[in-house]
Amino acid sequence: MAPTTLTQDTLNRTLLARQHLLTPRSGSLAETVEAIGAIQAQYWPAVAISLFTRNDGATLESVYDAFERRELVVGSSIRGTVHAVSRAEHPLYAAVSEATDADIVAARNEGADPGMRALRTEVLKFAADKPRSAAEFAEFAAEWVAKNPGRMSAANLEYHASRNWRPIYRSNALIRFPADGNWAPATGPKTYMYSPERAADPDAAIAALVRRHLAAFGPAAADDVAVWLGLKVTRARTILDGFTDLVMYADEAGRTLYDVPDGEITDAEVKTPPRLLPRFDSILLAHNAKHRQRIISREYWDRVYNGKNLQILPSFLIGGYVAGIWSVEAKKKLATLTLEPFHKLAKADIRALTAEAERVLRLQAPGSASYAVEVAG
Repeated sequence: MAPTTLTQDTLNRTLLARQHLLTPRSGSLAETVEAIGAIQAQYWPAVAISLFTRNDGATLESVYDAFERRELVVGSSIRGTVHAVSRAEHPLYAAVSEATDADIVAARNEGADPGMRALRTEVLKFAADKPRSAAEFAEFAAEWVAKNPGRMSAANLEYHASRNWRPIYRSNALIRFPADGNWAPATGPKTYMYSPERAADPDAAIAALVRRHLAAFGPAAADDVAVWLGLKVTRARTILDGFTDLVMYADEAGRTLYDVPDGEITDAEVKTPPRLLPRFDSILLAHNAKHRQRIISREYWDRVYNGKNLQILPSFLIGGYVAGIWSVEAKKKLATLTLEPFHKLAKADIRALTAEAERVLRLQAPGSASYAVEVAG
């Protein structure tokens, strides 16, 4: 029997429900992050905003406290990009990162350079006792090279030295943790420490994250899973086909979609509240670039994605879909959030969106004396 075809609106509502953008979760922030998948964190303030919209108890203080207690950790992860994940699931993401060589500078053929591998091992030991800064890593690497002449290829030595050794501490085994205990700077923590927990079975870890993707962003196709985790499509499909309990659907493009057996499909007619999404929100990146219409139209993608500097702008949802972008200017006296709709909004939508925007603004800028939300145009 042919699988049931899910409409775009059904996939939209299901995605929003699983991302807790219809009804925010309560309780543990770590459990929230596990439920929604890893949070893109190369823009540090986005982590808190992502949780403000998905957990009804999240505040800046509670988010920073979860990182301080290491219930949440942040560092280089899948696709070589900075993500925030729970400490419990960090070894799973590290296993995917290692399996896909996400931390290796492939163009330099690092994997075949024993000196490079040796230095990376020593770097982890160096960062085991306390958080280390970029300057400390650079000094350590230079000293190691001086003590081990000829061990590293000339090409790698030149490449890394010319970049002040930055690539060597962008490792899935190093998490970002502030040496001074201050999580508040807009740029995020700039010191790194070793996180030794590893998955006992890397293949099982990768399979677990494939299922995690389906639960958080599904139903999804093999190429969606591959894009998110940085796997080859053939490997993602092999893993998916190896499960015996998945439910199969199809989308309107005819792709086969996989889902976890307990995954609920949300009715397309469910009403959707307005929501603000932070810069680089994962919901915009969790599917193949040609099949993101369950959350954003092709036309609007070009207005959210800035190809010149590879930025994905903060956006907002109306009726379940991206309908505009937003920005914040926060000062001590006044914090202002400006909404820029891509099309004309109904008055009721503007009122609801403005109320949600002010709620998020107050959480994002708790130190401001007053708040304002403006709608451009």
